[in-house]
Amino acid sequence: MFLLFVLLPAASNSKEYPAKDYPEELAEKAVSMGLHEKREWQVLLHYKPTLSGNMESLVDDPAFFVSKTGKYDPASELAETVKAFFASLPEGDGHAQCRFIGRFDWLKKELSMDERLLPPRECKGFREFHESLNPKSAVLIFPVSHMNSPASMFGHTLLRIDSDRESKLFSWAVNYSAKTGETNGIFFAVKGIFGYYEGFYGVLPYYEKIKEYSNLENRDIWEYRLEFTPEEVERMLLHLWELKDVYTYYYFFDENCSYNLLLVLEAARPGIDLFKGLPPWVIPMDTIKSVRNAGVSSRGAEYRPSRAAKIKHLEGLVQGPLKNAAIKIASGAEVNQALNKDPWPIEQRAASLELATEYIQYRYAKKAITKEEYTRLFLKVLGERSALGQVALTEPKTPVEPEGGHGPARLSLAVGAKSGDAFLSVALRPANHSLTDPDAGYLPGAAITFMEAEARYYLDQRKLALHEFTFVGIDSVSPRDEFFKPISWTVKAVVEREETGKREHRTVLKTTGGPGLSYAFSGNGLAYGFIDPAVKIGSGLDDGYSLGIGSRLGLLKPLTHSWKAQLEFMAASFGPGDSHTVISAALNQTFSLNMDNAIKLNFRREKFDGFYSTEAVLGWNTYF
Repeated sequence: MFLLFVLLPAASNSKEYPAKDYPEELAEKAVSMGLHEKREWQVLLHYKPTLSGNMESLVDDPAFFVSKTGKYDPASELAETVKAFFASLPEGDGHAQCRFIGRFDWLKKELSMDERLLPPRECKGFREFHESLNPKSAVLIFPVSHMNSPASMFGHTLLRIDSDRESKLFSWAVNYSAKTGETNGIFFAVKGIFGYYEGFYGVLPYYEKIKEYSNLENRDIWEYRLEFTPEEVERMLLHLWELKDVYTYYYFFDENCSYNLLLVLEAARPGIDLFKGLPPWVIPMDTIKSVRNAGVSSRGAEYRPSRAAKIKHLEGLVQGPLKNAAIKIASGAEVNQALNKDPWPIEQRAASLELATEYIQYRYAKKAITKEEYTRLFLKVLGERSALGQVALTEPKTPVEPEGGHGPARLSLAVGAKSGDAFLSVALRPANHSLTDPDAGYLPGAAITFMEAEARYYLDQRKLALHEFTFVGIDSVSPRDEFFKPISWTVKAVVEREETGKREHRTVLKTTGGPGLSYAFSGNGLAYGFIDPAVKIGSGLDDGYSLGIGSRLGLLKPLTHSWKAQLEFMAASFGPGDSHTVISAALNQTFSLNMDNAIKLNFRREKFDGFYSTEAVLGWNTYF
């Protein structure tokens, strides 16, 4: 009788809701509770309000939704998801309890589900995934700009999931990227602007990303520790599993790696809004600042110099002959022979040998030598270095943190005169950095701007005119030396107002771009030269077009901590089509007042088919 008394209530409770009615009633309950309007549901489904005020998911893959209208209907998706948890099919990891494990974990608690009525599912795939990652904490990773890749000139962001292992090289990286198969970076950028690619989240060993970014692409890495609890990291991992093999359309300027990474971070802590205050475009710098402003990131950042940064640092420690000696040693020459048995100070010999070891590793990463050659050379030089004993050498200097630089957007207000005509100028640039902007926090020699517009009001004529509109402009001024031989390049697409005579002008669409070479001088100065083919289209041109070839030569140097100058010469000859020549010389200067404010002073002398003009501009740049 006692046993029957104990079992009767349990039997009674188990039949309080018949199995066939319970899912329907629970789905209705979820909608009536307004769970589809809750922040947690919107974060898990990536819902964002549209201009009409309705909600729409940013995920484009139909496999991410249970309801056929789930992309546009949060309530329908909620109801169908709840019912799917109780379905008998499919078996294994394809079941909704496993496929949408983050939603299941949240709804199970919100609805106080009777788990006895749920079909048991092991979710073996997720369990193995979880065990391999063993998540304890998370780190935001920012590899800086990659000079020779338009797709990476803003930098990149990804996550590192740390376990309780001591070495971070055994951690895992969470990455969002476009699946392109594209080898041409310029085509990638163009197609990416219009969403031609599908983007996917991926999880891979962190050491592979270190190898890719630091060793192969010569990109420094910044690491920002995230103040997530283990429970929040766990919640983020559940959501990442839901995004496995799910695509969203990749857009270069907004729904990119940085934007989609913020969506994953919000899943860890749905109470934060990382998109608040963001501009319509999102670049990696915006991700870092958003995380910092939300209090998710610790204040300090760890700097991981690239292989190239280490080599350049060691280059600065040794005298000229020892640079060549390091190259010879890395190529297999005997140490004493390469150093000519000269009595170099032990610090110089040690630095030269360390330079050789770094260069050997760099050449192997670039597949310039075989594994057998690498092993033989590396151990040989390492033995020579060890024979010198403990010799203290300085480490690469930590540069200004990326968020310590100026804001990516820029507003410029200026006054000026050209050939006696005074004007007022206003220019707005959404992002990111030009060659004359302050370098702190940015990669020197790397410049990319897009959608920058400048309008001028001519006082004498009382006329407002569009002076220039830049769709995209990229300069990659990458210096060459004994160890690195990169090719610099430039590309620009712009609508501009050409002055062809006194108060005579025409508006043309011009595209230019070509290769070049660059060399460093006086430490942080850059000397560069480009071959610049050009195409012009406009009604004011003979035959409506003009083809030309030109060249640009320039010097770029920070003269003081706050004063930066650029001297540039340009010559171009056009025809077929409209036949004309252009020669110009320009001196551009920027005087930084603080991180986000600067004075610009520019002079330009130009000869356009025999017509000479001189322009002077004094303005104020504010960055935000």
